Amino acid sequence: MSLIDAEPGSQLIRRVRIPLRDGLSLAGVLYCVAGEARPVLLTRTPYAEPLARSLPVLPALDAGFAVLVAQCRGSGGSDGELRTFENEAADGRDTLEWVVKQPWCDGRVAMLGPSYLGMTQLAVAGDDPPGLAAIAPSVTPSDYRDTLVFRQGAFQLGQALAWHLLTGAQMLARAAARGDDPRPAAAALGALAADTEAAYRALPLADRPGISALLPSWRTWLENETRPGYWQQISYAPRRARIRVPGLHIGGWFDLFLRGTLDNFVTAGRGEPGGTARQHLIVGPWSHIDQTGAVGELFYPGGGAAMIRLEEQQLRFLRESVDGAPSSLPPVQIYVMGANRWRAEQEWPLARTDWQTWYLCADGGLRPTPPAGDADPATGSRGYRHDPRDPVPTVGGAILMAGSPDGSLDYQPGSRDQRKLDARADILRFTSDVLGEDLEVTGPLLVRLFAATSATDTDFTAKLIDVHPDGRAMWVADGIVRARYRAGMDDPRPVTPGEVTEYPIDLGATSQVFLAGHRLRVDIASSNFPQYDRNGGSGKPAGEVTEDDLEPATQTVFCGGAWPSAIVLPVIPPDPPAASAH
Repeated sequence: MSLIDAEPGSQLIRRVRIPLRDGLSLAGVLYCVAGEARPVLLTRTPYAEPLARSLPVLPALDAGFAVLVAQCRGSGGSDGELRTFENEAADGRDTLEWVVKQPWCDGRVAMLGPSYLGMTQLAVAGDDPPGLAAIAPSVTPSDYRDTLVFRQGAFQLGQALAWHLLTGAQMLARAAARGDDPRPAAAALGALAADTEAAYRALPLADRPGISALLPSWRTWLENETRPGYWQQISYAPRRARIRVPGLHIGGWFDLFLRGTLDNFVTAGRGEPGGTARQHLIVGPWSHIDQTGAVGELFYPGGGAAMIRLEEQQLRFLRESVDGAPSSLPPVQIYVMGANRWRAEQEWPLARTDWQTWYLCADGGLRPTPPAGDADPATGSRGYRHDPRDPVPTVGGAILMAGSPDGSLDYQPGSRDQRKLDARADILRFTSDVLGEDLEVTGPLLVRLFAATSATDTDFTAKLIDVHPDGRAMWVADGIVRARYRAGMDDPRPVTPGEVTEYPIDLGATSQVFLAGHRLRVDIASSNFPQYDRNGGSGKPAGEVTEDDLEPATQTVFCGGAWPSAIVLPVIPPDPPAASAH
C-alpha cells in the first residue's frame, strides 16, 4: 500500500484499511508527511468521524508524529459488529502489528484519547505489544463491570442509557449508509430519546427494544450481572500491573470514571520494575466532557485545560516517551478546589495525608470525635422510610446523563445545590459545626455505614456536601452500595432483615478546601435516581426487577458505640509558615 505521490515533506491525508486476523478489516484515516517515517499517534474509536475532530491532529504533526484514527470493529466504515468492549484487545493488537510494518511508521506507536478511546489503550497496554511506546488515556474506567456498568453493585442507569442513545443513533447512520432501511429502529430509538424520564422508569430494564436491537451490550451487560466469567474474559483490569510503557492518566473531579482514572494511575506498572514511576496523573475541576473549569454552579478560576496547556502537556509527554526520555511533567498535578489553584504532587494518595474519622451522630451532627453512648437503638440511631416508587432524584454530581424531567440542569454534571432535596424525609443529614479554619480534604473518600433494613436487599447512598455560609449545600462527592454486594460483586452476601451490618460506601475522591465559615455535611439515603437504578428490595438482578418488586423499606442508621457510622476524610495539613528572613 504505497503513499499518494506528493512533494516530500508535504502533509497528506489518506484512507487506509487495517486487516484483522479473522479476515475482516477496519477503516482508518492517516495524517502523515510524505517521504517520512515517524512515530505514530494512534487513536482507536467507536464514534463517528466528527467526534474525532477534537483530536490534536495538526499539533501532533508539528510535534513530529504521524496520526492514525482507526474505527473500531462495527463502527464507521469498519467491518463487523460493534460488540461493546469485547473485541478491543485482539483488534488493538492486530492494529498495532499492522501499523509498525507501514513505511510511514518508524516502529514506535503512542496512543491517545478519552473514555472509550482510553479503554482501547488499556485493552492492549498490559500485553506489552511490540512498538507500543506510551499511552495517554483520559476519563477512563479501571474495569468494564465495576467502574463503568455498575458501581458497588448498582447499575449506572443514567450513563448507560445516555451512551446507548448516542451510539445507537450512530448505528442508525451506519445502517443507512449500507443501504438498510433505518426507519423502524429509528422510530423506537426516537421514542426513548423523546421521553427519557419514561425510559429511565420503565421496567424491566432488560427490555429496551429501541436500543437492544442496535447494540447487544445493553442486554448483555444486564444479563451478566451475576456472571463474573463474562467480565473476566474481556477485562483489562488484571493486566494493568504489567504495563511497561509510560502513561499519562487524565481525569476530572466531576467525571463519573474518576475512581477508574485514579486506580489506573496507581495500578499501572505496579508489577514491573520502575513501572509506577513512569505513570503520571492530572486531575482538574472537569466533568467527563467539559474541561473549561465552569462546571455545575461553581466556577474554578484557572481550572480550564487551556490554562495549563493540557494538549501541549499530552503531546510533550508522548514525544518524550517515544524518544525514551524521562518525562518533564510532575508525577501528579491536581486542581485544589476552594483554594482554586493547581498543585504538583509526588504521589497519590498524598503521603502527608492525615486520615481523620468524622462520626455521624444521632443528633444530626458530624464530628471528629466518636459520640458517647452504646448505640442503643432508642437513642443512638436514626431512621427513614425508603420508597423505590418515589426515589431521591439525582441533582448534579459526577454524572453523564440525558434529559431532565423539568427542563432543569439537575442531570448536568458538577457541583449543584442540594437544597432542592431539603423537603424530602427519606434523607438523613449529618452536619458539622462551623469551621473555624480552612480544612483541605484531598484523596479517597469512604463512608463506613452501620445500618439495618427491613428489606431482603436495598441500597445505601452517601454524599459529601460543602455547606456555604449563605446556606448553599454544594455537592462534593457521592457513592452507593448495593447491600448484597457490600463485599464485592464476586462475593454476593444475603441481607438479613433487621440485622445491623457494616456497609462501605466508596465516594471516589476529591480535592476540596472547606473554607472557614463553611460546614461539612454527609447525607445518607437509599436512592439516587436515575443516576443509578432503583433497588426494589427483592434481591433480583437489576435487569429483572419489575414494578411488582418495588416495595418500601424501613432503614435504620446507627451512630456510636459498637456501630460507629463515619466518614474517613483525607485531611491535608496546612503548609507550615515560611521562616522569616533575617
